[in-house]
Amino acid sequence: MRELYAFAGRRRMGTFRQVGDRIDFSYVESAGPTPISLSLPRTGPAAPGGARAWLDNLLPARDDVRRRWARERGLPDTEPMTLLASYGDDLPGAVSLSADPDLPWRRAPHAVEAPLPEIATRLAALRNQPTSWLDQRARPRFSLGGHQGKFALRRASGKWFWPTYEHPSTHILRPTTPEEASARIAELGRARSGGIPATRTELVTFGAQAALVAERWDRLGGRRIHAETIRQALGARPGEDIDPGGVRDLLLRLGLAGSPVDDVGRIAFLLAGDRVVVAPRR
Repeated sequence: MRELYAFAGRRRMGTFRQVGDRIDFSYVESAGPTPISLSLPRTGPAAPGGARAWLDNLLPARDDVRRRWARERGLPDTEPMTLLASYGDDLPGAVSLSADPDLPWRRAPHAVEAPLPEIATRLAALRNQPTSWLDQRARPRFSLGGHQGKFALRRASGKWFWPTYEHPSTHILRPTTPEEASARIAELGRARSGGIPATRTELVTFGAQAALVAERWDRLGGRRIHAETIRQALGARPGEDIDPGGVRDLLLRLGLAGSPVDDVGRIAFLLAGDRVVVAPRR
C-alpha cells in the first residue's frame, strides 16, 4: 500500500492510499468543512475514480514528460502517487502532497535562486526539447498539468526562485514568440472584458529567450489558495471528454448560473485551458 499525505498550509487534510490500481482518499477529523475537491466530498460518496483523476490532473498530461520525470529521479513507475511523492511540494491549488507525514514541521530548505541566465537556458532547453520542464541541478519539487512545456517559479524581491513547500510559486513561464504572446495576451484581455477572470499574462525576455509569464490564478498575495480545475471538480482524467451538462450542474452548485461564465461559448473557452477557479464556499 502506498500513502500520500495531503496538507493545506500546515493543516493535514487527509491521506491518499493506493492498493493495486485503486486510489482512495480519506479525510482526517481536523480537516475542516471544506473538501479538497467537489469530486471528493467531506460526506457522501466520492466520484467514481475521483481520487485518481484529481491526482492525475496535477501532473503533465504527456506520457513522455512523466517518463522523463520518473527516470531523472530514479522512480520505479509513472503512477500519480509515485510521481507526486517526489514532485508534490508545490502544486496547482492549495494542497501539497508528501510521503512525509511531518512535512509542515521539517527543517525548511534554503530557497534556490533561478538567475536570469539560467532561466534563459531553461527556456531554450524547453523550446528545443518539449520534455525538458525541469532544471535537475535544482531538483525542483513542483508539478503542473497540461500538455504544453512550462515551469513554475517564485518571484520575490525582484528575483526568481524555484518553489518549495515553504515558498509557493507565483508565476508560470513557457517559451513563446512575440507574435504568439501578443495573440494570447489579447485573447485573455477580451475574456476579462467579458467578465471572465482570466490569467494576467505578459511577454518577458530573458536574454534572447522570450517567455509568456502568467501570474498563477491559484495564488493570492504569494499564498496558495483553495482551487481546482473543472476536470478535478468533475472527477475527469486528462484528455477525457467532459459532458457540458456536467459543467452546467457544476455552475449551479457553485452559484454561478446566470453569471458571465454561464454561456456555452465561454464555457468552451474556459474548458480549453481548464482556467476556472473552483473554490467551494466555506
